[in-house]
Amino acid sequence: MIRSSFVVFALANVLAAQAPPTAVAAPAVRPVDLAICLDVSGSMDGLIDSARQNLWSVVNELATLQPTPRLRVALLTFGCTAYDPASGWVRVDTPFTSDLDTVSQKLFALQTNGGDEYVARVMQAALELDWSSDPEALKLLFVAGNEAATQDPTVDGPTQSRAAIARGIVVDTIFCGSPSHQDAPGWREVSKLADGQFATIEKDQAVVITTPFDAELTEISGLLNTTYVPFGRDGGVWAANQVSQDQNAVGLNPAAAAQRCQTKGGSLYENPHWDLVDACRDAKFDWDKVKKEELPEALRGMTTEQLRGHVAEQQKKRDALKVRIDAIGKERDAFVKKEMEKLGSAGKAMFETAVLEAVRQQAEAKGFRRAPKEAPKAAVAGDCDSPFVSVVRDAARDYRRLVCVTGSPKVAPQDCRMSPPFVKLSEAGKEHGKKLYLLFARFAEKGVYTKAGEPAKVGQTLVKEAWVAVLGEPSGPTEASRRYVGHLVFGEGDQRFHGGDAAGLFVMHKLAADTPDTDQGWVYGTIDPAGHVTAAGRIASCMRCHQDGTEDRCFGLR
Repeated sequence: MIRSSFVVFALANVLAAQAPPTAVAAPAVRPVDLAICLDVSGSMDGLIDSARQNLWSVVNELATLQPTPRLRVALLTFGCTAYDPASGWVRVDTPFTSDLDTVSQKLFALQTNGGDEYVARVMQAALELDWSSDPEALKLLFVAGNEAATQDPTVDGPTQSRAAIARGIVVDTIFCGSPSHQDAPGWREVSKLADGQFATIEKDQAVVITTPFDAELTEISGLLNTTYVPFGRDGGVWAANQVSQDQNAVGLNPAAAAQRCQTKGGSLYENPHWDLVDACRDAKFDWDKVKKEELPEALRGMTTEQLRGHVAEQQKKRDALKVRIDAIGKERDAFVKKEMEKLGSAGKAMFETAVLEAVRQQAEAKGFRRAPKEAPKAAVAGDCDSPFVSVVRDAARDYRRLVCVTGSPKVAPQDCRMSPPFVKLSEAGKEHGKKLYLLFARFAEKGVYTKAGEPAKVGQTLVKEAWVAVLGEPSGPTEASRRYVGHLVFGEGDQRFHGGDAAGLFVMHKLAADTPDTDQGWVYGTIDPAGHVTAAGRIASCMRCHQDGTEDRCFGLR
């Protein structure tokens, strides 16, 4: 096995004293107001699902704009007989808000019910919202439905279009049907008079592209939640809603969950109204106004300085996770782009495509520019300088889907009676400090990943996931317990240890034995808890240890 006397990297500075975050001047921002009006009559379930699916991809697109957008989203629905007839069966589900979780919550609460679909009336209601008065703001109104845009007996659509563009509000229409349908010209006219775009889509056509990166992004999304510090009377409610919207996205499909993670890792997902990490970035934030009784119970006994230090620690963890999200997200975006190109015209008749194309063109017309997107790189900021970085990163990607040869309830049936996975305790206490670890292997038969006298297969990957070993029984949740059901625990003599913070990964990957600059084909690598590849290739300390491996540089479990 990977010998336990090896270096497995400490979680940098997590246990060290940290200075509170320093408020800095905010970068230049420009308002972006986005109002979405959806037909919720009985036949529009597909449209609603598309909006649920693609809210996050639209936000992610807006996040690429420069200057930085200050995004607000409003959601209105129409065509439901359960709504007030006096309003024209129109409802404002949420006025303009920067709280994206609230928008998601409202989207998932929608239900369809047949009724008259008054496009002009929902436009009128949208124009009554509190739109930005900034002349440089990008103001977009999207209306989507499948019946005639001329149904409203009292309010005229073209009149609402002219009123909108007079205030700088561009109206884009999405007709759920064929462009040759007799109702399509009415929708086209509404958008034309407000300098907007007209698009047709198939309301029940959904193309969901899953990628090899979705599972990892979904996992990071959960880890990101642990960096939030709720405060205020309703802080716990907002934090719970964050988790609920994660679950809603997961319930749709892996792609939606991954897109939501990318949003959470971007610049437009901020929650200063309930999260101390976001709130204290405002130079005017007053720590003395934070009520201890409105904090999570574990934080109520902290002094103000201790609380500020805790918040600074969470900020640092969040920043590290966002670096990972950005790097993986770029790779995911490139994968999706290639798959969309394969779809050709079939990929153009979708809600997401219609909205994104309109946003891109109208943002550019308003003076926004898309930030240059770097091509995915094997190495990200913070990686070491080695030609084997990509080998290590690719080998370790989705490593938890490999066989956990140290035992895991999800893999080995004989372990199912035990609440935590089996863990090993590193004996490298003198040099590196004690740590707990799990070992994962790509190729393993019945938990055995070495065979006497046989070299490892080309493509074999071994990943040691290490955790700081904390003496004693756990007294509360830890980073390890958030990842695994129960706690990672280990007994040594009369002492008990449990897993605390992540301590990084050690990776071995087998290439062809004659590959230059490898150890008989083996590439070694280390990845810190922030996801940076800190060493890759022929690592001298690794080679000194593993040259004693009895089976092609491996030791087998001990």
